[in-house]
Amino acid sequence: MRPFGYVEDRPIIRRIADRDIYLGNHLAADPRRHDREFEFVLSATDEERPLTTHHRPLVDGRGNEWPVFEQAVDTARSLYRREGSLLIHCKAGVSRSSTLVATTLAAEEGMAFAGALSAVRTARPIAIPHPALHEQAVVYLAAKTRR
Repeated sequence: MRPFGYVEDRPIIRRIADRDIYLGNHLAADPRRHDREFEFVLSATDEERPLTTHHRPLVDGRGNEWPVFEQAVDTARSLYRREGSLLIHCKAGVSRSSTLVATTLAAEEGMAFAGALSAVRTARPIAIPHPALHEQAVVYLAAKTRR
């Protein structure tokens, strides 16, 4: 078991099944740390990283105002629809990035959030959204995918 707040000191890059979307930690967005290339890198951290193409900082917990969360997911969805690989990362690759990836998959592929999160956890078993982010994801999906 890892202690709360633990961040691995190596790049974490996990492909979500056969999709061209990846989840990672902050070191995944540093080209000096690995030899992977991504067309798009969405950083959900406080600071942009070297490979960042889109910066949408989120708080890992309560404190994300709705427009900030909505913009982060809308950006992830827009990038997911484009041609090319997409890395979504946060500091540890556990909460913020897993929330954005799962919400994107659920919205874009018409699946339930639980199913999308299951796909994320298959690639990154320790992925778990903070309860506040999980709640915002469910609200986002209810608002954005109404028929």
